[in-house]
Amino acid sequence: MPKRSPAVAIRPLRPADLVPLASLWATGKPPFSPLYRNEAQTWDRLGLEERPFRLLESALKQWLPLADRRHTWIAVCGLRACALASVRRRSSPSAWEMDYLIVSQGEEAPCLTLVERLSQRLGRAGVEKVFLRLKADSPLLETTRQAGFFPYLKERLLAIDRAPQGLEPAKLALRERTSADALPLFHLYNAAVPAAVRRNEAATLREWVGVQEKGRWQHMVATGAEGPAALLRVSKSNRAGRFSLLTQRRENVPLDHLLAATLDYLADRRPIFCLVPEYQKAVARRLEELGFRAVAEYVVLVNRLVRPAAEALPVAEGVRQPYPAS
Repeated sequence: MPKRSPAVAIRPLRPADLVPLASLWATGKPPFSPLYRNEAQTWDRLGLEERPFRLLESALKQWLPLADRRHTWIAVCGLRACALASVRRRSSPSAWEMDYLIVSQGEEAPCLTLVERLSQRLGRAGVEKVFLRLKADSPLLETTRQAGFFPYLKERLLAIDRAPQGLEPAKLALRERTSADALPLFHLYNAAVPAAVRRNEAATLREWVGVQEKGRWQHMVATGAEGPAALLRVSKSNRAGRFSLLTQRRENVPLDHLLAATLDYLADRRPIFCLVPEYQKAVARRLEELGFRAVAEYVVLVNRLVRPAAEALPVAEGVRQPYPAS
């Protein structure tokens, strides 16, 4: 008589789940076994080696007073965890991002149900959007799409071993971003980012403020003749440097001045990474001329749990909606 497989239980993470949770990293130190790998790629970890203890740290936060800023669900088969998904809040309660998505090999079906149920819980709590970044070749890309996530942007991670030569010394003054910059920077965002991306990411000032990723980095503003001309996000962590740019396609500040100022700030970092969205072709081209090379490609997805009133119109059965139902 064939042995029956144990049923899969899908639920919010509990303190009693520490034993099955440990199975997600019990295979040893990085590089991980191919059975378990975190597929979610957040900005603060791009290019860095994943550390198993961070998963435990994130899990513990769910049982602390910070629980309103993180939710973790797990799919358990007996004493073994077969999938885990964890989300954290961005800059407002309406926008969250998935920072852990770990699935045992061959367990895509429980993962689909897990992500759907977590999304439903967030939707009932009033969350409007959940973001997820996956590698372009992630085996979970189709699974997350079936769970309601819609791919709207491609990105490349460029890297160089050390700050390149060939740029003039920085001539650009940068300052820390302040709360007074919100509206001018939103105007910059509208001028720099294609409408197809903004429609999925942030169509209003309230949405744009809310979807900002949170982490240990600095936001620096370069000012042109008509106000903020560029926004730089810069971080130093684990000896590495990381940055990204938001700059108009019609440059009020020369790109080389922006790059010189940024790379001067990161001159003591090894290596240096830059995340470049697909629409920033001039930035990618200039970085490659300076010696940067592509080390990873990503797809950014969003699950819109609440539709704007203008979009929440009834459609006939069988007619494809402009955004996937979630």
